Amino acid sequence: MNAVLIAVLVMLILSVVRVHVVLALFIGAIVGGLLGGLGLDGTMLAFQEGLSGGAQIALSYALLGAFAMAVASSGLPNLLANW
Repeated sequence: MNAVLIAVLVMLILSVVRVHVVLALFIGAIVGGLLGGLGLDGTMLAFQEGLSGGAQIALSYALLGAFAMAVASSGLPNLLANW
């Protein structure tokens, strides 16, 4: 079976049993890398390089989510809806 397919199945199973998404992603990446023949060092290096490319976008989404929660918690949407 393909290492990528097994890694995705591991992530899906971990998500179904309610493991945190980031932890499921990390474990799935390690399983996929090891089954793909990269070894632990190669797997971690590939994982780090993949994360560094999307870090700026992920940070933007995280800040946007925090801003959205702050606005929602402030009561401003209800105030505008009732105005």
